[in-house]
Amino acid sequence: MSVAQQFPLDLLNQSTEVKLAYFDKYTMAHPRLEEAFNYLKLLVSNSGESRVIFIYGPTGVGKTTLRLLVEKWLIEMALPDLEGDPGRLPFASVEAVVQKSGLFNSKDHIKRCLVALNEPLIDHKINYGTRGIYRGNNGQIVIESKVIETDLGWALEQALMHRKPKIFFIDEAHHMLMLASGHKLTDLPEAIKSLANRTRVLHGLIGTYELLTLHDIGDQLSRRSVYVHFPRYHVDNTQDREIWNSVVWGFQLRMPLPIQPDLTSRWDYCYERSLGCVGILKNWFRNALFDAMSESADTIELKHLERRALSVAQCRNILKKIKEGEKNQSQIEDSSSQLRMELGLPETNDKIDNVHTPISELEQLDPQQKQSRRKNVGQPKPKRRKVGSH
Repeated sequence: MSVAQQFPLDLLNQSTEVKLAYFDKYTMAHPRLEEAFNYLKLLVSNSGESRVIFIYGPTGVGKTTLRLLVEKWLIEMALPDLEGDPGRLPFASVEAVVQKSGLFNSKDHIKRCLVALNEPLIDHKINYGTRGIYRGNNGQIVIESKVIETDLGWALEQALMHRKPKIFFIDEAHHMLMLASGHKLTDLPEAIKSLANRTRVLHGLIGTYELLTLHDIGDQLSRRSVYVHFPRYHVDNTQDREIWNSVVWGFQLRMPLPIQPDLTSRWDYCYERSLGCVGILKNWFRNALFDAMSESADTIELKHLERRALSVAQCRNILKKIKEGEKNQSQIEDSSSQLRMELGLPETNDKIDNVHTPISELEQLDPQQKQSRRKNVGQPKPKRRKVGSH
């Protein structure tokens, strides 16, 4: 049974920019994203003494989308409190940036953190407690070049305690591992842990599997950290393959084109060039959509997909990194028997069921589509999921 496109039909009369903006804003709800989203909400609501959250997974899996969803939820939850505490921020976010030298600079990072916490639209000023850091006449923060890193750190602590965000996200946090020789790998993560403890502000480090490098760097950091794994879909898993078909189908329904493209019949090619990562898939589809509209085509054709697909060499390079990360993740998960042996406990074959049925907050199945799983996986009739923008 064919399903009509699920976008406002008046989009067909809009410009290419408007159509692309619509597709860009669309968030594909899928179980991996939903599970991570629900888990993060629990952690942000109450994480106990665990003040640092490591959120990791393959590149292009959708980690930034996850962050944006949590930020949107935090804004909605904070609205009642902001009336009584207008100087507060629901959250703060910064990206860990690699300098032209190819290295991460902690002093530059602290400056970016201070800028992220300084909201010029909020009248309540921050007392940074440091000379050389103040708010200019236009409300923007001014940081004089003479300020040393120690004073910057103190100012950041004051800013966090003043703004009181529920969580401070550091995106692309794996860049913090790119330190100059002579710097201890543990220095910055330990500093973040200490800062989170003193300010009682939760810190979320978002990055690739490279973040697992920090897994064994210290007992204090380990005790006060929580790990959130955001994996890709694996085509050799039947359930994952069915979900993947639903994801591809959901995207094709949301493409503002006169004729709905048939992408599900090429689900394996879509998987091949996106490696099971929804973020890569969406960016690929977005670029192919632009090409189709630029040519005034009625739908996306194979040539548009092929032109915008990652090359085989690119895919193999990314896949190599992903598999290395997945191997490290697997070793961490499989260390339970070793732990029991070191504790003097008897071995057991019992394993905690790690398969979660996501609580449906981002999506709900269409009741008419709640039918038994398809036997012929890969056919262009994937399992129906209601999808929507968030």
